[in-house]
Amino acid sequence: MIAWLIIDGYNLIHRAGDHRRGAPTLGEVGVPRNLDSQRRHLIQLLEKTVGILAERITVVFDGRSGGNGHSGGDGHSSGDGHSSGDGHSGGDGHSSDMPDEHASTVVEVLFSPRNKTADTVIEQLAFQAGPKSKVVVVTSDRLERETTEASGAETMACSVFLDQLNETLVRIERELRSRNAAQHPAIPIGNPFSNLDINKPGGSLEV
Repeated sequence: MIAWLIIDGYNLIHRAGDHRRGAPTLGEVGVPRNLDSQRRHLIQLLEKTVGILAERITVVFDGRSGGNGHSGGDGHSSGDGHSSGDGHSGGDGHSSDMPDEHASTVVEVLFSPRNKTADTVIEQLAFQAGPKSKVVVVTSDRLERETTEASGAETMACSVFLDQLNETLVRIERELRSRNAAQHPAIPIGNPFSNLDINKPGGSLEV
């Protein structure tokens, strides 16, 4: 199992919908068209795979439109990349604060501050983790892959990860159905005519 999976969120979402390049999609579970819904949908799918695909999963998105890389408290951020109100920001300038609809108790969701891209945040995370942390970065951005690999992380193309994600989700669903069937076995109806005493041809029928 991967120790820490860091995902370039928008890169993965765009690749999932890129039919022209033959990339696998999340068709088995449906992908909404609205970008905000796509983010939420991706987070929900990743939540199901924590502890299966990876011990820790972090997904990084570019800051939300309007320039705020993160929100907290009143939803505003200052120009130095630190959030105001009660929001918190890490030392590398990114924040795990996010709109309530993206909150997750098992998947770490980061929005880059307005002075950094998601690529920069991911590269910083990989560099800080070091080669012994067994980090795998999911992105199809060639330059980002080269940079994170230079810091000691492994990389995985979005198409490969989408295959793994879909296969894992199908397996989870299959196991849940099997478990439910074992816990609630079907009760045999039996033969409704088992109490009838049917004699040989020409005889009488007794109930």
